[in-house]
Amino acid sequence: MTLLTGAYFYPAGRSESLPVSIQLHADAQFSIIDNEQNLIATTTIKDVVVNDKLGSIPREIVLPDIGLLMIDANPAVNTWLTQSATQSKIAKLESNTTLILASSILVPAVLYLFFKFGIPSAAITFAEYVPQNMVEIASRHTLVALDKSVLDASELPVETQDKYQDHWAHISQQLNLESSDFNIQFRQSKTMGANAFALPNGTIVITDELVELLEHNTDLLTAILLHEIGHVTHKHSMRLIAETMATSLAIDYFFGDLGALIEAFAGLSNTIVQNQFSQKLEWEADNFALSKIPALGLEPDSFALAMEKLAATMPEESKLQHLIQSHPLMRERIENARKAL
Repeated sequence: MTLLTGAYFYPAGRSESLPVSIQLHADAQFSIIDNEQNLIATTTIKDVVVNDKLGSIPREIVLPDIGLLMIDANPAVNTWLTQSATQSKIAKLESNTTLILASSILVPAVLYLFFKFGIPSAAITFAEYVPQNMVEIASRHTLVALDKSVLDASELPVETQDKYQDHWAHISQQLNLESSDFNIQFRQSKTMGANAFALPNGTIVITDELVELLEHNTDLLTAILLHEIGHVTHKHSMRLIAETMATSLAIDYFFGDLGALIEAFAGLSNTIVQNQFSQKLEWEADNFALSKIPALGLEPDSFALAMEKLAATMPEESKLQHLIQSHPLMRERIENARKAL
């Protein structure tokens, strides 16, 4: 007869636990004995439910209508339960070297494919079904917030703004675009400097600083505008929102129970994934602009020249920036524009 100690018994229907010992008998029978050597129950391993072995946590043995037995997962206990009962599926998997090696390769590969292709594909579908009123509300609130923080009223003369508005209305007609789908606005911003950005509802903001940088060159400004129209046409803002939400939820689901270390990893991973998505969307918007330039009769290198002027205002880029910044490297965008000529 073998005696296993360090166990606790939880009687059915009661909240307290009793320290007990387990006496192992022949024919897979065992008895539960309390500290005063009183017999609590005798049964066989086939008449109980042995929960799966998970690492080094205590083993749980359910005695139907009697109670729950918990005992430390030491080698003797594991050997008893493994030899006396049908080995659990999880225990078999944990001890299968081939499956462990295969999963160490397949799991990262599946996760990579999921983040690389699954989430972006789902985001495209999501963007098509977002109600327009939600897009309008989100865009208006965003612009109000920016106007209260980093944007100021434009100082461009009204006549200059009207001239550009008329020019871009004509562009919309040439490209068979609904001019009502786009709302061009001018702002001044010391914080953002020479810049332009598009909101989901078609509002496109161009800063005075960008107009000055491009020396009021209509072709260059149009090339930048086409890039922003590309963002709106492809619903990039809503796609990025969907990708961000899905990435955060997926990382929390897969890794959320591993504590602070994984939380830090999740934050870093989320940032990198979003930036990679953003780079992809920038390329799409660039190529949209490059595809429309010939139809407007603009100078073929308009987009490349505009990018070169913007690049001159920025610090020199490194390969590290390619990994962490949201836009593709400016020199790569310029090279891409030159190749399109």
